[in-house]
Amino acid sequence: MTILLGRRVRRWWRGKGHGVHSPFAFRFIRCVLRENGAYYASSELARMDNSEWLGVLFRLVCEFEPDEVISTGLTAGERCAVEMADSRTVIAYSGERDRIVMKCRGLSVTVVRDVLSSRSRWEDMKSGMRCGMTFTNGRVGIVVPRADLPRQDFEINF
Repeated sequence: MTILLGRRVRRWWRGKGHGVHSPFAFRFIRCVLRENGAYYASSELARMDNSEWLGVLFRLVCEFEPDEVISTGLTAGERCAVEMADSRTVIAYSGERDRIVMKCRGLSVTVVRDVLSSRSRWEDMKSGMRCGMTFTNGRVGIVVPRADLPRQDFEINF
């Protein structure tokens, strides 16, 4: 119980940006994952089921501006969020069902929708990285494998 409470407090604390020393990670947490300002599509996303997750996906697409988004099981809401963020993004259907891969100028950002059910694959992804950062809230995981970033994992609320 004490360990779980400690993780929750640490996740809340880091979710505010406290204790995050990387400029990329701080800005990513504060301006992408935890952003609560209004975007041009916020009102339309708020009317959809699972609007909180769709808002995060929308902001991820706005942040990374992918040329292509690859996934097998995009829901209608997820597809709409990607298209609202950038209508030029090509949506391809292949790959693993629980993942969304954003192909951006020499970078592949991976979003794992359900970290809980694929915990071993999530841990394998993290252990296979030599550089870059991961962000998770315990349900959704995001892998940013940029070569210029130090290897770090963040558990935060978003």
